[in-house]
Amino acid sequence: MEKISTNNPSYDGLSQATSNYKEEDEEEEEGTVYEDEAWDEMSEMGLFMDETDSEDRESFQSLPLSVPIANPTADKPMHKYPFKLQQNETGNILTVHHTIKSVDRQLRVRIAACCFNEMSNKLVVIDRRGNIFVFDFVSKRYWRLTIRLPQATLVHASPLHHNEYIVGNENGQVIVMNVEKSLVGRCNEVANTAVDQISWGNRLQSSTAINGIMRFGPEAALLNLKNLKVSHRLEFDQSQHTLKLAGFIPNSDQFFTCFTNDTISIWSSHSREPVHIAQPIKTRDRKLRLLRHDKSIPEIVLRGNDEDDINPEDDLTFACGDEHFADGKLLSCSFSPNGNKLCLTTLDGYLLLLSSASFDLDKLFRLRDFILKQIALVPQPKERILFGITARGQAVMLDLESTDHKLIVQRSNGVSLNVSRDGKLLSVLSKCGEVNVWSTCRLYNALQAKTHCISQLRAVIKQPRLPGRVCGPVNQELRQLLKRDRLEAMLHEYGCYPEKYRFIIWSSLLELPCNGLQFQALLKLGEPAIVKQMARGLKLKSDVQRRGVIKVWSCLAHWCKVFGYAEFMPHLVFPFAKHLPKNGLVVFELIATLMLNHLQLCFEFYPLPPENYLAMCENILQTNDEQLSKFYQALEVKPKDYAWSLLTNAFAEVLEEQQWLILWDNIITEPLYFIVFVIVAYNVLHREVILRLPDKEAVLRFFHDQNPIDVAKLVARARKLMQKCPSQVHPRRFLPPFSPIPKGVYPKFLKYPSDWIAEQEQQTMVLLKQHQEIDARIRHLELEELQIMDRLENGLKQEEHTRRVKEMEKLYQETIQREEERIACHRKMLLTYQLEVRQRKSQVMTKLQESEQRRKVLEMEKDIDLLMHSIERERRRHNQEMIFAEDEIRNQNMELLAQQYYSDTAGAPLAQKYYDNIQKMCRERDKLQQQLREMTLEQLEKPRARSPFAPAEPHLTEIERSIQEIQREFSDILNQ
Repeated sequence: MEKISTNNPSYDGLSQATSNYKEEDEEEEEGTVYEDEAWDEMSEMGLFMDETDSEDRESFQSLPLSVPIANPTADKPMHKYPFKLQQNETGNILTVHHTIKSVDRQLRVRIAACCFNEMSNKLVVIDRRGNIFVFDFVSKRYWRLTIRLPQATLVHASPLHHNEYIVGNENGQVIVMNVEKSLVGRCNEVANTAVDQISWGNRLQSSTAINGIMRFGPEAALLNLKNLKVSHRLEFDQSQHTLKLAGFIPNSDQFFTCFTNDTISIWSSHSREPVHIAQPIKTRDRKLRLLRHDKSIPEIVLRGNDEDDINPEDDLTFACGDEHFADGKLLSCSFSPNGNKLCLTTLDGYLLLLSSASFDLDKLFRLRDFILKQIALVPQPKERILFGITARGQAVMLDLESTDHKLIVQRSNGVSLNVSRDGKLLSVLSKCGEVNVWSTCRLYNALQAKTHCISQLRAVIKQPRLPGRVCGPVNQELRQLLKRDRLEAMLHEYGCYPEKYRFIIWSSLLELPCNGLQFQALLKLGEPAIVKQMARGLKLKSDVQRRGVIKVWSCLAHWCKVFGYAEFMPHLVFPFAKHLPKNGLVVFELIATLMLNHLQLCFEFYPLPPENYLAMCENILQTNDEQLSKFYQALEVKPKDYAWSLLTNAFAEVLEEQQWLILWDNIITEPLYFIVFVIVAYNVLHREVILRLPDKEAVLRFFHDQNPIDVAKLVARARKLMQKCPSQVHPRRFLPPFSPIPKGVYPKFLKYPSDWIAEQEQQTMVLLKQHQEIDARIRHLELEELQIMDRLENGLKQEEHTRRVKEMEKLYQETIQREEERIACHRKMLLTYQLEVRQRKSQVMTKLQESEQRRKVLEMEKDIDLLMHSIERERRRHNQEMIFAEDEIRNQNMELLAQQYYSDTAGAPLAQKYYDNIQKMCRERDKLQQQLREMTLEQLEKPRARSPFAPAEPHLTEIERSIQEIQREFSDILNQ
């Protein structure tokens, strides 16, 4: 395996993706610290980017092969490094993960998004920190861009330019980047929330038309891909329904929206009006109601009826806490590459195929034991292959033409998937932060090979389907069909048993009785004290596997006490418990059968190594390879070093997972002493490597490392050694024939030193009592220590309290002195301010008095003006009265003149005739004049007092003149 190391943080190493024998992957986020074994195991999986904690200065340490690289800048071209694709039958050609090596730990930076380009020959990967990696599958080279786009949520290859990619992030920004030039072309912020979906239609070259849609949560926006400008926003009444899915129909100018009420609306991008509304859930329900009783819809079952000991919790197709039941039943959608089919998945376990022309339901499938949260249709062959991510995180491959044909691509931790445009590559993003790239052609071939193998197996056993359980009444009939000669023929023909039926075949060959009641009785006894104590040091990544190993180990310890004291027992149980995590009964009976038959001599001298068993291995090795045997003797390498180390972990430490399964297919099928020849064959096959090891330490380390080996050659060599072995050293002389566990009882295992076990138990009891006494004494000492500490603490507290009180008193005195000085200063300032206030107050009072005087003067002037106006009104009224009086006098004078005239004409003089009346009128005139003068004087007194030198009013002069004229006229009348 080749690795690339760099001394620059901008470039990473890539190694061939190798599937090691390891535990189930679990989610690994930033901050995860791996043990040395786990790190070595992960180092064989894929891409490494090694950095220190500093962003500016980072280093990578790996194999000696290294390439010095300058810091990439915009002026210098990006250096591209080679990588290799893995060649295997599983189809996993590449695994990419970003792992940072710091001084004392390793951190995993999770991959955020990935996609293939339009030509399906490049893979772009963006991690959570914004680092961008490009993998070219044609030139087999990869590079890292000099730009960073953090918080990315998705990435798509741009349909406008083959080197451009569209990136959406958590801040609602859409960014177009160029991977060849390592620069950002366009950027626009279209929302405030994370971008969830981006798709486009067919009018891509237009700079004004609506050719793209982006969804962010319950909202969506229409935009143009060339300038990334949003033309319209799609907002709906969320009180009635919420937007769930949105996207353009491929090769069309129409887009669709899916709401939480499971309604799909088709919109025109020209008029932005709905042109069609479909309700696929109602259509499906109507089809199910109208379905005839003699017909049924196709069913897809991911977990077959023959799965072992199914956990009731796994009967749920999804985790209830992860699903929002108020959001409707539709989960995800996917169009076929040509856009003529729309595939939908539902929360209640259905798969719907609709015609994108009419949106009528064409096909309906029932997903019996799983649901699909994300799907993708592959264009070839004939759009019948569908990839999906289940709610349990499995990546699966389904054949829609033949529902019995399915393949689990990835067992767990799948988050999302992406299929290349030509359908030849598949990428699966995992929770643990890595991306697995698969070849769909190899996956399809594996699916065909699996189907062919199942058909051949059914033909061999002459059964259409295998029964569901390993144990049960039906299993007796199954064991009658699985004859040993048939299984041996199958094993010799294909080299291994079918994976799906492997443990059924193992159970049949070992004749496991499935004593459920007896196993439950062992389980009820709980964990023995010795197992509980030794299990504290058992470190496994998966808690489920750890509990499974401890459960089987506890049952073995109750069945036979020596197994509880055997330190290697969990290592022997683990590989079997890993493959049957939910069927502890089968694992227990399988291990018990091996102990009663294959490994019956391994505990004769416990806790010492089994000398008799190892002597058989040594004799066979000396007979077949004397040179290697002498080499071991020269280095003082004992059989316990090269044989017992392989046996205690059932070869799991030196073999890869699939190799281990194939080996145990042969060990269980062959005679019980076949495992001895397997040990010798393993040494013989590696003799050239072992003979060149320098010392004993290197030899010992060799048998604890995985070494490349062909299992088929290992089995063939073991069979050859078994056939050629001389009878005097043949293990069949020392091992009795195979004896299965009887039904309804577990026979006792007695080939161990019971006295030693009894002595160990006594020592354990003594040690337990001593530990109890020590614990009691420790508790008493701790109590005394606490009391002493309390007293000491109280004394120290009191002393500290006194010291602090003195410090506080001193501090308070200083503070009081400063405050007194500050108060004295403030008092002086206050007196100054009071003087200034008094001065300003006197000024203000003066101003107020002046203002009040001015106000009074103004009021007096106003009163005088009002009085003048009233006098003027009275004067005018009096003038009018005087005018009326003058008119009246004038009239009276005229009458008098007329009477005088008449009297004169009568003969007597008028003066004489009316002398009395005239005198009376004169008196009245004088009186009237006197009254007029008095009235005039009274009216003019006040104005004259105010301005005595003021001239007389014009109108008063006019009145006097009028009176004088009247007097003159009256005098003239009297004179006449």
